[in-house]
Amino acid sequence: MKRLLFIFCVFSTTTAFSQIKTEFSGNLEVQSRNSWNGDEAKSLNLINDQIPTQDWDSENFSLIYGNLNAKVDFSNSRLESNFFARHSKSDLYKNNYIAPLIFNFPNKLVAREVFKLQNDQDGTDNKTEYILNKFYYEWTYGEHRFVAGRIYVNYGIGEIFNPINPFNQPTGLTSISQVAQGNDGLNFTFYKDDKHTIDFYFLGDKSLQGYEGQIDKTMWAHGEYQWSNNLQLDYVIGEDQKRHKVGGQFRYNFEESMIFLQTLYQTRYTDDIDGDQSHHLWDVMLGFDQQVTNKWHVRVEGGHQKKNEFVTSLFNDRFLPSEYFIALMNQYEIHPLVKLGGTIINDVKTGFTYFITRNTYSFAKSSEVELFAYLPMAKGSDIENKAQKLVTTDVGVALRTFF
Repeated sequence: MKRLLFIFCVFSTTTAFSQIKTEFSGNLEVQSRNSWNGDEAKSLNLINDQIPTQDWDSENFSLIYGNLNAKVDFSNSRLESNFFARHSKSDLYKNNYIAPLIFNFPNKLVAREVFKLQNDQDGTDNKTEYILNKFYYEWTYGEHRFVAGRIYVNYGIGEIFNPINPFNQPTGLTSISQVAQGNDGLNFTFYKDDKHTIDFYFLGDKSLQGYEGQIDKTMWAHGEYQWSNNLQLDYVIGEDQKRHKVGGQFRYNFEESMIFLQTLYQTRYTDDIDGDQSHHLWDVMLGFDQQVTNKWHVRVEGGHQKKNEFVTSLFNDRFLPSEYFIALMNQYEIHPLVKLGGTIINDVKTGFTYFITRNTYSFAKSSEVELFAYLPMAKGSDIENKAQKLVTTDVGVALRTFF
């Protein structure tokens, strides 16, 4: 009997562990670039903006970063985590110059933060970051889902500007592509029917200025409604970053293309009773995407981004300090292993114009090399947006591998 009981226990334990599935994946990338500063940046007076004088000519910038993602599935549950590490080195760190903020975008790796879960080390000419930017438990019950921990919030189809999602900055222009921002809190997903899904987010944040022990709350709802085979409607509503916000996305698919529209309205700060510290904000984005041929893909995005009066924070909130913009993105496949990409973005208010080219060659099953260049064609008006004068000219190479 004891022998039978022992065999049964071993069999039960083996069966339980056999239902546990694990998966590991990740990437590693090395970048090197040379950057040239513009004459306008050297002579720009930014004392009132608390920015050091940008009195450098040209510098090298080296970067290595990577992700390690782990998933454990068992029964109706999942544990998932992502560890992100980044190390960069340049003499541009010595005087707190602005350029590394652009090269390392996004700088803020947790959009809504309660738990630290990171280690930053600032050297004289380098910066190192280790962070657990995703770590959550997920439980699926019926057709619904519950998630708790540090989560990614992914929705909205804007690649350069994605206003309805304030929890994950778009990386369509940056040279760092394999990165996402975490958010600390809870997520409930309800599948009302085959056409309608609603996500409720309850997040916390203690990274705002003036934090004195009270965690700033985010209560947010995002819904997707499939009106027809071609038309999808998204809506968002809630309180976030001390503002009430409401907005939506319209997306219509044709056979080989789509059009989309996003808008987001934000009230004044909830604690700004007299309205002397903030004002109402509108974000609007209109886009068009088409697969012109089986090798040529085109996307156009244009819109208005809320204006930030503080020059330094512009480079933290978005990749480029543009208020009104229109962008044209092209990608052409000249060979299954070779892709050419070109993007031109213009601030229609100031005249600021920026050209980006990213050309990729896949030399192995999971490895590729990319040559990139970031070229400001016109720096824009001094009066309208001084921060645009600080954008550098950059040429570089990236080597990446996935596993």
